[in-house]
Amino acid sequence: MRRFVSLILLVGILYVMSVTNPGRSEYIDWVNQKTMDHSSNLLKRGILSIAGKSIFDAGTTKSDYVVFSIYKTDFSDVGEGRMTTLGIFNQFIPISDWEKEK
Repeated sequence: MRRFVSLILLVGILYVMSVTNPGRSEYIDWVNQKTMDHSSNLLKRGILSIAGKSIFDAGTTKSDYVVFSIYKTDFSDVGEGRMTTLGIFNQFIPISDWEKEK
């Protein structure tokens, strides 16, 4: 009986995790807003508000593991670096923050 309850609980947790796995569009909105909030340059904020979503969409890859996702945004070509983020429970947790190549 104890194994059955544990199995039901595990299935329930995995179901909740899969339902709350955030999508790519939510990530693009989040990273765009985070970048705009951290920018003090008015011109950069204006460009991000107009074209930020398409810019981040082009530089982002998503690895979907059903219960969570890993997002990698790469702008090392333009000198901004790379950022890796974990998407789980409708939240985004930066694993590495804008690492610049040396």
